[in-house]
Amino acid sequence: MSARDEIAAHFTSDTLADQLLDAHRAEVLTEADLLPKADVVAWLTKKARENTPVWQLASKVDRGAVRPDNLRMLPADFYEPGRTYTHVDDGTDWKFRVDTVTTHPEDGERTALGWRHFRGEWEPCAYGEDDFEIHLIVGLADDTEAGEAP
Repeated sequence: MSARDEIAAHFTSDTLADQLLDAHRAEVLTEADLLPKADVVAWLTKKARENTPVWQLASKVDRGAVRPDNLRMLPADFYEPGRTYTHVDDGTDWKFRVDTVTTHPEDGERTALGWRHFRGEWEPCAYGEDDFEIHLIVGLADDTEAGEAP
């Protein structure tokens, strides 16, 4: 049993226990000058998009470059797993939920595999790099919150 579970066992309300433990964790991270894992992952994703060499990351972390105000990311250059995309202002009923990205074994071209919602139906779909460029021209937007399949 984890320390969190042991502390929570002393409360009559799981919700209250979770809220207090989450608040305590946030205080401890702040006092230790540490960021939540999600912020660190976002920063690393940003640096990957910027093609920052791995050997530079340690120096940047040591200097305190991982900050909440330093997480603005470059736009993605391809579909990203876990995201749902829609067309913006074109009047179509098109969405694409990306489950994974793979590469062709010979030429390395990326292919996004997922589910497309079009004309009221979800269907399996694969889009390549050329499709991403075409969708950008039409007006592609990340609509992750609204795009879950039924």
